Amino acid sequence: MEDHKGTLLFVHGMCHGAWCWEPYFLPYFEQLGYRCMAINLRGHEQPGSTRPINHLGIEDYVADIQKAVSLLDEPPIIISHSMGGRVVQEYLKVGVCKKAVLMASVPPQSVLSTTFRIISKNIGIIRFLLKRDLLSAFKHYDQLMFGSNISPRNVAKYKSKMCSESFRVYLQLLKPISRMPNERKIPMLVVGGTNDNIFTTKEIQNTASFYNADIILIEGAGHDLMLEPEYEKTAEIILEWIGR
Repeated sequence: MEDHKGTLLFVHGMCHGAWCWEPYFLPYFEQLGYRCMAINLRGHEQPGSTRPINHLGIEDYVADIQKAVSLLDEPPIIISHSMGGRVVQEYLKVGVCKKAVLMASVPPQSVLSTTFRIISKNIGIIRFLLKRDLLSAFKHYDQLMFGSNISPRNVAKYKSKMCSESFRVYLQLLKPISRMPNERKIPMLVVGGTNDNIFTTKEIQNTASFYNADIILIEGAGHDLMLEPEYEKTAEIILEWIGR
């Protein structure tokens, strides 16, 4: 077997898929000697799919991570984004990994205050929530995920790949997570951008505080850190931390 530095498992966020890691993060870490695996949580296999998946819950996504880890020959380092970060937090109660990175993650305290804040600034988003249509909400208010750092051309490309999300999962995110048992604690890094239009710096800090995790805030970065032109800044921070 070819030598490698370790296995990285990438878990995407809401309305995304494995595709979001492919332009930058996968080649970046692969060329440095890491074995990389990006998974599609169930219902997210087809980029651009509008098929409803409201029957799915976080427990289904946790099972997807468990299945992926079971196929590996060693415990991975898990790198997750947004909703995927909350799924990983749930996974860590029952599963194993060497380390975990939460990028722009859903905070353990829930997304209730996040939702109210976003609605107060984007009142029209209510009509999409009433229709249980998260995909249309994020496509219409694309600034939430993609910010101003990503070019309009790339925003259009990424929006075309976004797929339906489970409204049931969103409702589950409104409930705070229970604290992880002490014996389940593993090294964790929380990464966020100071220009994230979904989660505030305070929410990112609260996530790190909840887990007593290391934290790095990237000045000027938005929500989709792995798709920004300066993605390398984020990747380098993660590389340095996982190499400790």
